[in-house]
Amino acid sequence: MNIISRIKKTHWLPFIIQTVIPFFIPFVFEIPDELMAMSIKLIIIVIVAGLDLLFIYAINITEKEDEKISFHNQAARCAYSNIYQLNEIKRDYYINSPFLENDLPQNIFPYKAKDYIKQISNSFSNVIAEITQIEKEHISVSFIYHFIDTNEWKWATQKDGTMTLSLDTFIKKRNTLFYQLINPDEFGRLKTVIFYNDKEKTAQEGNYYLSTRDNRHDNIGSILGIKMAFSTNEKILVEGILTISTYGRKFVNSSDENKIKTFQKLLIDDLFPNYQRMLETEMGVLYHEKKLELTLNALNKA
Repeated sequence: MNIISRIKKTHWLPFIIQTVIPFFIPFVFEIPDELMAMSIKLIIIVIVAGLDLLFIYAINITEKEDEKISFHNQAARCAYSNIYQLNEIKRDYYINSPFLENDLPQNIFPYKAKDYIKQISNSFSNVIAEITQIEKEHISVSFIYHFIDTNEWKWATQKDGTMTLSLDTFIKKRNTLFYQLINPDEFGRLKTVIFYNDKEKTAQEGNYYLSTRDNRHDNIGSILGIKMAFSTNEKILVEGILTISTYGRKFVNSSDENKIKTFQKLLIDDLFPNYQRMLETEMGVLYHEKKLELTLNALNKA
């Protein structure tokens, strides 16, 4: 344990270092010159003040690090809690399925994959709401997917009620996140993650489509888009895109790039991977639902 940690554990020492010592430093000049020469007073003041400032700076740095660790721990606990609830929901799907008492129905899956994708997407948005303190009604979630062999994009979660364009038309607009994640950029690179903390600024740069709901909130907000896929070792079968959008509040209420990048890393690298695995699994269920439907249709026609 370093000296700063020892000081912080002794709760009265930081108080003395930050308040008492700076208060008493000027009183060194009150010592009579007969007892202490002015040059010695100056040396003592410089040394004491320098050490005191050094300790105050070090304490502040460690406090910021502690706050950062505490914030990350809180976010992790929130994510684990939500993931636990998701597992309970899926468990209930199986417990309440007709498999337990009846013959297998034609649709052998005890739940609809789209329903569970919505649960997973909402759960991740709940985590964001908790760690950013943004009201849930000011966060919107959408998830679209398509089967590689059809290339027809569909909604898995309900679209924004203020959106009047069809999905097929919307994804062809160059200033939408969907377009930017589906199509390669000018250098031929395909993106898998897009994070914009400031919608209005991004819209001015031509990279975001401001909706009616955005306008109602003075175009203030942030948006995150992540592209993922369900695949075998040989090929991709299903692709999906999750977007999470805020209205009236930003993910990070600051223009500090370091804070924005730290939050982006927390979301994408630390919190989302578990949700991504669950979403990719349900995209696989979507694919098997489709194959089952095609098989049953073929059998019924035979």
